[in-house]
Amino acid sequence: METAAAAVAFVTAAFDMFQACVRAFEFFNTAQHIGPDGDLFRAGLEFEKYRLISWAQRVRLDRENKRSALNWPLACVLLDQLRAFLTSAQILKSRYSLEVSEEDVQEAEKLRALERPSRGVGGLIARLKPSIYTTSAHIIQASNSPMKKLLWATRDREKLKRIVGEIAELIDKLQVLLDDAERLSGEAEYAVLLREVVSLTSTTAEAWQVGELIGSGPRRSPDETAIKAAAHVKQIRLVVGIDRRDDEVRPTTSREILGLRIEDLKVLKRSLRPWGGEPLRYEGLEFASYKGAQVLIQWKVAEGNSWEMHRGQIKCLVKLLGSIHDASFRSLPCMGYYPLQAEGRHGIVYETPGAEVDWTFKTLRDLMLDSAHVSLRRRLEIARALAQTVLQLHTAGWMHKSLRSENVIFLAPAGSDDAAFLRSEPFLVGYDYARADNEEAAAAYTQLPDTEIEADLYRHPKARGAGRETYQKRFDLYSLGCLLLELGCWKRLLGVFCMYEGEDLAERIARAAERNNVVELPTVNRLLEKDDAVAFLEYHAGEKLRDTISLCCSVEKANDSTEGLLKEQVEVVKSLDWCRV
Repeated sequence: METAAAAVAFVTAAFDMFQACVRAFEFFNTAQHIGPDGDLFRAGLEFEKYRLISWAQRVRLDRENKRSALNWPLACVLLDQLRAFLTSAQILKSRYSLEVSEEDVQEAEKLRALERPSRGVGGLIARLKPSIYTTSAHIIQASNSPMKKLLWATRDREKLKRIVGEIAELIDKLQVLLDDAERLSGEAEYAVLLREVVSLTSTTAEAWQVGELIGSGPRRSPDETAIKAAAHVKQIRLVVGIDRRDDEVRPTTSREILGLRIEDLKVLKRSLRPWGGEPLRYEGLEFASYKGAQVLIQWKVAEGNSWEMHRGQIKCLVKLLGSIHDASFRSLPCMGYYPLQAEGRHGIVYETPGAEVDWTFKTLRDLMLDSAHVSLRRRLEIARALAQTVLQLHTAGWMHKSLRSENVIFLAPAGSDDAAFLRSEPFLVGYDYARADNEEAAAAYTQLPDTEIEADLYRHPKARGAGRETYQKRFDLYSLGCLLLELGCWKRLLGVFCMYEGEDLAERIARAAERNNVVELPTVNRLLEKDDAVAFLEYHAGEKLRDTISLCCSVEKANDSTEGLLKEQVEVVKSLDWCRV
């Protein structure tokens, strides 16, 4: 009986201290007047307040049936430490050498604290997680006791990040008290929040704040490392000024980019040489020699007047590719831009993984044609890698625009068999032109050089033909769905369509290309309405993959309020994570 009473007492104490922490967060936040880095600090507090309230919801601290298995005595200790850190002038004075004073919270301030943030990163968190602010407002409104706030200031950015980091460390310790399933679920939910905040940011300052705050605590997960990289690429994208949403703002002053270092575009002027004795073809993807080193070059055809028209777009694309320094984007390091006007070509030059190896590559399309039997396990691993890459690109607000099996490549030493290629990691190449934010670039984008009609099979129906819509993230998802279909059936997309849309489809496409005619093309959506096609797919890859493909290919057009969200991208990755063999 005494043990039960003690347990109840600890839970009650934890609830009281949790409420005190929430109140302290609010007035630790709003009392600051600390210059331009104040927004960074306030953003950090908003993220940590979310993590604290989310933890309380997971342990059901606000319900009658609280988690009995939790170590409530230790939870009380940690909550009390957090409360003390947020409310003790002495702690801030001794640990951070700050001048700190205390002041009573006035009623007007208390009323302002009930309002959700409406701007900046805090406003984005409030939009994505409104229940957090409902909980916070209820706790503040229900308090009848006098409240105090701390007044202090510092212009030391690193000191501000250390303060946020110390708060994060205490909340990390609370998270450890959860069982493994709950803790992992919480971490996954937080990663999604970080991604969507990065995606929704509209200025370089906001994207910088999120990137700066990731890693403030003592531990950083692989997800957080990837999200930090996406935040960096988003800043570059906004500065370069491409693929811009209507609410996004291109910075016009150096102050707005907050010290972001953008490498100068490297224009390669020394002539490329053939690699391996074969002459350069100046088309598609091929190896070449640059300053004696093996490089991979992707050629973009732009003949005649179109060469100059597309040069600015290629330069923007190369700047973005050159800003990638994290493996989560699955891109080879981009060396620079190789202009070759005499041949009507723009070249994007990539480094190869190691100078000591003579590399060769195969595309996913090549491997589907050359390797009859590939395990479902490996095919699903490739599917997950591609889905995670699309999620990473879209987190940065960047769209590939040309996802298809010939733009997924695998590297292996020259002379390797197909098994060696399949054991290697996939890389994405073949990015389409980057659309800059001006009328001339927009006009150029509607006059892109023609591609093979077969490539249109991978495009969303609304992204085909002369009346195509402006490119949208859902179009990348449709193309991803096509790749998943190929991986599930281990058959190139045209071959799958020929099985259920008529064996003469390939011939009709070839004839239309030869005569420059329009041909009606099938869609994945229509294919998934055919019972025999669905049965074939399910037999080779299972129902879960079928459902994932259907999700990729049925995303509705986003409106202004949902354009930056990543619901479907996250759901696709989560769904593929459940596909295990």
